[in-house]
Amino acid sequence: MKGLPIVTIVGRQNVGKSTLFNALLRAQSAITQNSPGVTRDVLQKLVERSEFKSSFYLCDTPGLDIENLDEINTEILEISFEHLRRSDLIIHVLDHKDLRPYDHKLVAIFKKDEVLKEIPVLSVINKVDSDVDEYDLEPFYQLGLNEIVPIAAQGRRNFALLYDKINFLLPNSSKTPESPYCRIAIIGKPNSGKSSLLNTFLGFKRAVVSEVPGTTRDSVHSQFMFQEKKIEIIDTAGIRRKSKSGESLEFYSYKRTLFALGEADVVILLLDATKGLGEFDKKIFGEIQELGKPMILAVNKWDAISEKESNSWKAYKEKLESRLPILKERPITSLSATEKLRTHKLLELTIELFEKSQKKLTTRALNDWLTNWRGKNKVQKASGRPPKVYYATQVSQVPFKLLFFVNDSKLFPSNILAFFRKSIVSEFGLEGLSLEIELRNRNETKEGRDDTSPRNPS
Repeated sequence: MKGLPIVTIVGRQNVGKSTLFNALLRAQSAITQNSPGVTRDVLQKLVERSEFKSSFYLCDTPGLDIENLDEINTEILEISFEHLRRSDLIIHVLDHKDLRPYDHKLVAIFKKDEVLKEIPVLSVINKVDSDVDEYDLEPFYQLGLNEIVPIAAQGRRNFALLYDKINFLLPNSSKTPESPYCRIAIIGKPNSGKSSLLNTFLGFKRAVVSEVPGTTRDSVHSQFMFQEKKIEIIDTAGIRRKSKSGESLEFYSYKRTLFALGEADVVILLLDATKGLGEFDKKIFGEIQELGKPMILAVNKWDAISEKESNSWKAYKEKLESRLPILKERPITSLSATEKLRTHKLLELTIELFEKSQKKLTTRALNDWLTNWRGKNKVQKASGRPPKVYYATQVSQVPFKLLFFVNDSKLFPSNILAFFRKSIVSEFGLEGLSLEIELRNRNETKEGRDDTSPRNPS
């Protein structure tokens, strides 16, 4: 089992744990391996399926609210809890129609146990058979649950969201303790100052930790320490010639850029202040947007621009934003790599933006925000049908994406979505990120989504 995450289904008796276990396994094209359980009372199967970002072991435990604790039952409980403490994700199943005192007790155990409180818990509310049921989840939020997914295991209702949340909460198995804290790609046209900025960054540490070849023939990954964190810079400044086949420098520059974007956690798009925003820069910005990567626009060679007038930077920034209005929502800074002007601040901003992008907003926090929105905004269409959001949840970090389950996505015009984005960014401190909101109609809650139904990605 070493190296594979363990996902354990847990809860009291008769809430549908085994039904959920079997439903997830029946959804697989094949189960390639049966692993022996930790005991005869914990069933464990290997899950390998394209819907999940990695393979994992799915485990089913006995109901934990065992009465008449004789010697055998006590041992079963002890073994079950020991198994839980070895898990990477806990799926806590509750019955929507039957909330009992032991459910409260189990939630308290998850929060107090020194090991369990460090393990993410996904609270699956089973037997949510209709839209009306789904709209009434307040008792479970009052229980103190953070991540909630309403489903009906019988029939796999809302399993698409369940898959998304399992992926979202599973630990990233590709990262090792030796991995860098953050990977930064410096992107820009030739002669924008990428190499100068790279050298300045590396100067923050007397010795570079390492320089190793990257995944393309011209990339070099340089590592250094900044604020006691290992930072990796992806340098793509290699090609400075045309190919034998006559393909242009811009072609190779663009290809290297795409490789670097794929590897980066944060992107610094470097702009030559003396040349301004060109079509190549706008094209690269479009790629960054498409991938949802956190980005800072850094205007280099600012020392070459006259700053005699106090509003020169303000005017320059406004001109950039007029050419590309979405830049109003992205961090922009000026610097000089050769003069080391504001380069330290740029690194600080980059790390700050990376840490924002790593946030995982709990379903509970999002729905607390949603409750406040409902109380303050009584929006109604002329037809008389009000736009209704049943609940909201985060499903990915890059791009930073939220999923809103609604009555009808056509009732949500762009101004309401803009309000949602602005309010959420302010509420959760997400300034500078590219925030996506997808609206999903309630007729799209089956395991497979009805792609003919309207959706409003934002």
